[in-house]
Amino acid sequence: MTVLLFAGVIASLISGTYPLLGAGTGHAHEGPIVKGRVDPARLAATPFAKPGLVVDRAGQPVLNDRGTLDAYLVAGGFTFQPAALRVPAGVPVTLHVTATDVVHGFQVTGTNVNVEILPGHVASLTVTFRHPGEQHVICNEYCGAGHHNMITRFIVEAPRETP
Repeated sequence: MTVLLFAGVIASLISGTYPLLGAGTGHAHEGPIVKGRVDPARLAATPFAKPGLVVDRAGQPVLNDRGTLDAYLVAGGFTFQPAALRVPAGVPVTLHVTATDVVHGFQVTGTNVNVEILPGHVASLTVTFRHPGEQHVICNEYCGAGHHNMITRFIVEAPRETP
């Protein structure tokens, strides 16, 4: 068991998946988001500066090179940004979520989407909402006195038909 634990620690160090150890130090980011990490004090230099679905100049969602839409969400101050996010039904959306202050939860009610959000870390997951309607997201990790108000929603819209 000790050998397996030691091997796991070494593998974590080599792959860069270890947690940051210092209060605000040791970030060493070469870009805005590196290996799933971001400096919460410098979100203005990242895609998190404009939370929501990535769209082109005409306001149309943009597919990334993986064939999904990208959406950036920020948890902090007892709110999620954006307060509501419109996504098309049947299209995979990669959600990138981070926190600015403390540990938060990100649970899409009625689904198995449930992620712990840590300041400085980016949780990325791909989800496809199959049916039009609303999907609510709650913070399921107690984050302070305003925790009960921390909610956002996905407004899942029917795909637009092209003429």
